[in-house]
Amino acid sequence: MLRVGVVLLFLCIPAFFGMTACAAAPLPTPTTPPLTEVTVVMGYIPNVQYAPFFVADEKGYFAQEGIKVNYNWGFEFDGVKLVGANQADFAIVTGDQILQARAQNIPLVYIGNWYNAFPISVASLAEKNIKTPQDLVGKKVGLPGLFGASYTAWRALLYTQNITEQSVNVENIGFTQAQALNQGTVDAAVVYANNEPVQLQLAGKAVNQINTWQYAQLVGNGVATNETTRADRPNVARGFVHALLRGVQDTLNNPDEALQITVKRVPEAGGENLTTSKAVLNASIPLWKNTRLGETRLADWQAMEKFMRAAGFIADEVDVQKAFTNEFVP
Repeated sequence: MLRVGVVLLFLCIPAFFGMTACAAAPLPTPTTPPLTEVTVVMGYIPNVQYAPFFVADEKGYFAQEGIKVNYNWGFEFDGVKLVGANQADFAIVTGDQILQARAQNIPLVYIGNWYNAFPISVASLAEKNIKTPQDLVGKKVGLPGLFGASYTAWRALLYTQNITEQSVNVENIGFTQAQALNQGTVDAAVVYANNEPVQLQLAGKAVNQINTWQYAQLVGNGVATNETTRADRPNVARGFVHALLRGVQDTLNNPDEALQITVKRVPEAGGENLTTSKAVLNASIPLWKNTRLGETRLADWQAMEKFMRAAGFIADEVDVQKAFTNEFVP
């Protein structure tokens, strides 16, 4: 419903001696309706890896869709819980989280792809000469934890290459991968491909990476909502996806501008950290490019679901056609 304000319209009528008398009369004029506020659970802390969101906000893309975004910075599993309970509107999660949620009757739906690949790699210092998955056999590999995207991608890598878990010495090292590799406490570590390897390279280290997405079909980070929002507020869901994808495309087209906008929104990304921020952004961009921005393929969901059942992440078959949709992708 439009709200109306009042402007003055001057009505003029003839008066004596050829003069004209004017009187002010009110005229209703439309004003912009209030924006719909939505909450998105981001899954990490504000940094340059979220440049497309900052770009979409700064350029008014969300506002043009009638949306005001409130960011909830936290863990990925927080997003699953909050969106599943309809206490948040959207979350940035990986495809495996969607399947695990649906296996527990949590009604999440993946509605827009952001990362074209699962952005997890196994990194090692070049001097270790670890270049293929088979080179990991007998080595000590550090994981940030036996949960989340890193663990899923690690298990998927072993699964597709027929490497048994017992043949690799896995150690839970928390989020200390770069330090552990530097100090030699592990031979390799499971990392985000656009994070720890960049840090090591900037420190002058030569790094090898085994990119899990080159071996395993896993659906990368994207936008999740719940079935209620999808059914009852499709325009909000569509608007959110459209605005984000415009932000992604602008970042791909002009990463320098995106970096400037990010520093404006996240000052700690600038200053002495600017070189690192730029390198992380440059490493992220290839992971965001897609033949059709925003879409995922049924075959990838089917392959991921098959692996997750075989690896014990989910006990029963999940109907993947209910787990995702491309209907909101422009």
